[in-house]
Amino acid sequence: MIKAENIVNKEFRKALFGYDREDVDKYLDELIVQLMEMERERKEMASTIEYLVSELTAQGAKASKDERVVGPVSPHATVSEEERRRVQETEEP
Repeated sequence: MIKAENIVNKEFRKALFGYDREDVDKYLDELIVQLMEMERERKEMASTIEYLVSELTAQGAKASKDERVVGPVSPHATVSEEERRRVQETEEP
């Protein structure tokens, strides 16, 4: 991936009938600013993703510890007597 510092440090050979050096420098300066902004945004998004993943992981661990099955999920689902007994045992103080 190209980074702003690659553009800053890039050197070109001089040619007799080449491009206007000021135009090229001006355009490269614009690219550098845009790339630096994109790099900052990417780092910010990566940080946000890491935070959200850790929050989801923590909530998932808490939910699996706190939530208990209290009955069938749908009217068509069946629960064995052993499963009902196990749930009742966990609900008793």
